[in-house]
Amino acid sequence: MALFDGTIEQFRTFVPGLTTNYTLEDALPELTAAEQALLPKFLGDDIAQQLSDLGSEMPDDASNKLERALYLAQVAVGRIGFANYLPFAEVQVGDDGVTITNSDNRKAAFEYQTKKVQKRLLEEGWRALDDLISLIDKNPVLFPKWPESPYYAEHQKALFKTPAAFSKYYPIQDRWLTFWALRPFILNVEENSGEEAMARIDALPGDTDAAKVEKARRNLLRALAYQAVFDGLPHLSVELNGANVQVNYASQYGNAEYYEPPGKDHLSWVMDNLKKQLDLAWSTFDTTLAGLVPSTDSTQPKSDLLYSNGAITFL
Repeated sequence: MALFDGTIEQFRTFVPGLTTNYTLEDALPELTAAEQALLPKFLGDDIAQQLSDLGSEMPDDASNKLERALYLAQVAVGRIGFANYLPFAEVQVGDDGVTITNSDNRKAAFEYQTKKVQKRLLEEGWRALDDLISLIDKNPVLFPKWPESPYYAEHQKALFKTPAAFSKYYPIQDRWLTFWALRPFILNVEENSGEEAMARIDALPGDTDAAKVEKARRNLLRALAYQAVFDGLPHLSVELNGANVQVNYASQYGNAEYYEPPGKDHLSWVMDNLKKQLDLAWSTFDTTLAGLVPSTDSTQPKSDLLYSNGAITFL
């Protein structure tokens, strides 16, 4: 495969921690599958092929941005692909069934250790893909086929393009796995509520105070972020920790047996608390917008509820 030359020396650059005597051969099928699934899905076949060609032979006059793009593609595919392979790395399958590898100087990792490494690989791999998409979007001359890619239209119209953008308004700590789990709900609120509300902001008179317009935009984005979490929470794998609700990484992506769903009463309490914050966010947006255009008919009830701290957090 063009992104990797098959040597452990090169691959350790993208997936640290591998021993020098590790043989990459067994993991190559998962790496190939990850490359074929990820890059065309987001970037299209043409850019995927462009990156593959860069991996085969980097032109002597290539810009630093092309070299950076190849590196990010290698990190994304390498770490996500290796995370998919990781559960098989500790087992052997033979006529005598499934066994673990064993030797005098090593022992198999505990499940929680494997899950921890797998989570780290996935998180960093998705972050690299995020950075790659951003780089390609900012350099259309280097990547002329970007407007023809499957993800282009969604990326261009998205109000929340990245986990970092979403985290400014709802704290998911810039985590790509959480952002991707929430993405269907984010897209839904952007299309069904965000586009109309943003049009109301864009329709403000041209002489409206720019700082106040920007405040209205921030209030809208905060309301949309809370709405996406509120809509998505009942459909995600969650667990409760005291007053907090967490997207359970292992259950969401790995079906871990230790996951325990929240009790109905506890989840209901958390949802009620989130609903209060959501109502306040929409009320604040409408109040702000009504202050800029006195004739605007605010359809949301005003509220004197206060935000609470740490109602919901995500892994």
